[in-house]
Amino acid sequence: MKLILLFICLILSAFFSSSETAFIALPRARLLHLVNTGHPKANLVSRLIQRPERLLATVLLGNNLVNTAAAAVGTALAINLIGNDTAAVFVSTFGVTFLLLVFSEALPKSIAWNRPQQVAFAYSRPLVVLEWVLSPAIFLIQGITSLFIKVLGVRHPASQV
Repeated sequence: MKLILLFICLILSAFFSSSETAFIALPRARLLHLVNTGHPKANLVSRLIQRPERLLATVLLGNNLVNTAAAAVGTALAINLIGNDTAAVFVSTFGVTFLLLVFSEALPKSIAWNRPQQVAFAYSRPLVVLEWVLSPAIFLIQGITSLFIKVLGVRHPASQV
């Protein structure tokens, strides 16, 4: 069961990592053209991009939750397999890091970079749902982030699509 949970965490992490890259790499001129020609998912993708701070908060929160879960599940799995807690933590730290870097970061981001439109369009509806489900936490994250941005004196640029 723990192995299945770890696999699910890796897949969800790949989803969040690739979505971030796809929305960043998506050519804005192409998206505008697709919106103007009435492409079915173009409006949804455009609405997500119009609020980049909310999209980023959704992706970061989701990715951090599943990566933390992957680390916890990986540690529990390693403890069950190895027995020695210290060795298990060491093995799981490096093992889960390797799995996350290869299968949940590098590979999905490379795919999303090369196919941003396909990935962004495929992920737009799930991201809208996740944005709604995570909205209380996203609101809190955005508030804290905005507070620190003001304290640090960073100006907030206007969002563009």
